[in-house]
Amino acid sequence: METYQWMELYREAVLETNSDILPVRIAAAQNAIEKRRTHAMDDAEHQAITRTLNALAVLERERCPAAKAAHN
Repeated sequence: METYQWMELYREAVLETNSDILPVRIAAAQNAIEKRRTHAMDDAEHQAITRTLNALAVLERERCPAAKAAHN
């Protein structure tokens, strides 16, 4: 699997253990992905972005206190 630049920010979000910093890491990864989506990409990267955005949404919902409160 090819490694894309935005993947490093995703990895940092997934590995973050500090719940105060996690929302910042998630936002950074989401922003990098949104910037990347403005450029042409192959199908593999498009699929990777879709999976990653879904994973970031789950991460935010499950591990960010403010997101949990908003969903309750």
